Amino acid sequence: MTRPLLEASGVVKTYGAARALDDVTVTVDRGAIHGLLGKNGAGKSTLAGIVAGLVRPDAGTLALDGQDVTHDSAMSRRRAGIRLLDQHSEVLPDLTVTENLLLGALPRRRGLVDWRAADERAADLLEAHHLHILPRRRAGELSLGERRRLSIVKALVGNGRLVILDEPTTGLTMGERRDLMGWVRRLAEQGRTFVYISHHNDEVRQLCTEYTVLRDGRAVRSGKQVSSLTAETLSALVSGEAVDEFHRDRTAAGAGRERLGVRGLRFGGHGPVDLSVRAGEIVGLVGLPGSGAQELLRVLAGLAPATAGEVLVDGRPVAGGRPRAALRAGIAYLTHDRIAEGVAAQMSIADNVHLGHWPRGRHRLLDLRRMSDGAERVRRDLAVVMTGPDQQINRLSGGNQQKVLMGRLLSREPRVLVLDEPTVGVDVAAKEEIHRLIDRVARDGVAVLVRAYDPDETARLVDRAVLFSGGSVDGELTGDDLTLSAVATAQHVGG
Repeated sequence: MTRPLLEASGVVKTYGAARALDDVTVTVDRGAIHGLLGKNGAGKSTLAGIVAGLVRPDAGTLALDGQDVTHDSAMSRRRAGIRLLDQHSEVLPDLTVTENLLLGALPRRRGLVDWRAADERAADLLEAHHLHILPRRRAGELSLGERRRLSIVKALVGNGRLVILDEPTTGLTMGERRDLMGWVRRLAEQGRTFVYISHHNDEVRQLCTEYTVLRDGRAVRSGKQVSSLTAETLSALVSGEAVDEFHRDRTAAGAGRERLGVRGLRFGGHGPVDLSVRAGEIVGLVGLPGSGAQELLRVLAGLAPATAGEVLVDGRPVAGGRPRAALRAGIAYLTHDRIAEGVAAQMSIADNVHLGHWPRGRHRLLDLRRMSDGAERVRRDLAVVMTGPDQQINRLSGGNQQKVLMGRLLSREPRVLVLDEPTVGVDVAAKEEIHRLIDRVARDGVAVLVRAYDPDETARLVDRAVLFSGGSVDGELTGDDLTLSAVATAQHVGG
């Protein structure tokens, strides 16, 4: 039999009293796309870090192509061909595609960089990996999907033999998601090997050739023939029980007065946009990147200025272009980019929950007890897996970080909740928990605007979907017309 490319045996990792990995054994065949599944906090990121050499295990062994690499450094494993790519690609946006691909190995002639030879070499590499972009383009001008693929090509060019992809489709449109998955499949057919970490059952079933499920730090199931598993079976394996999908009862949706009003709003070349959201209503925004949907959310949060029009909360104008004014008006915003704009990575969970609205006690000093109680409330209400309020937030899994951010917003008791990808990086069970939480908040009279790249999420969660195209509203879906296929079609064509 062909020897596996990667063998991880009896891996153990503890953090204090918490055991992140408990005697985990995983094998990855050469040329496979190995799906690594599990709830937030199940141990996926810890295992990926151990394989890449970024985390030292307490016990266990690792072998790459039969060679023991257990005690090798991260740099040694990188030289051996192990690459770990997270949601934030290793692409440098201010450099060209050529410079990104050949950084540190640019061809020289008479002591100077030979740019013609470099571009020709980059073009050959792009062609060999079926990535059709121009070598001289600046990487920052590429779409998110193109940047993700470029980062993978960088890994493969640099002797990448085993590439670990951590949630690679996060933030991509449906079309970009399909393109990336098809591209990875072609590379695997050519002999490349991938570990594919994803919370999306449909991606795992369509793409992966083998799989391992982690639950509470243990490997509970491994196998092949992934496509034969139903989405319900995978969800049950991941969570340990059947996952009950949430479906919003639109007949009981709030019919209160207008809570959020957008009148003739123009911003960044988009508009005019007119929009109304009632108290107790959940409205989804659907549109391709650049259509104006995401841009509108940032204007409402005060992160981008409007050039004309007005925003009203409960009939009162909100000063534009200032986050503080939006917050004072009762608008709470969840960013789509948790790492860059959401968490304060070096601060505690309690600090992150209260960031920007610190509880004060006597003499205006921070009330540490209230901060701790607030973090415990978030843990209880959102089922955050954490050791305690003082734990550094970057020690949490991505999904648990996302829950803390949701807890921060809700602690402000907003009138309007603006959510950009609220379940990004969240496992299937936690996603349904967040959906129910949003539903509960709406029933308490909050107006909710939400943008989600997963059309199924939009179709199940919202009362109506507003379609964006060309920078303005181009229709909406309500009642029986608000279906998965209708949302997916609208999202694909931009309205």
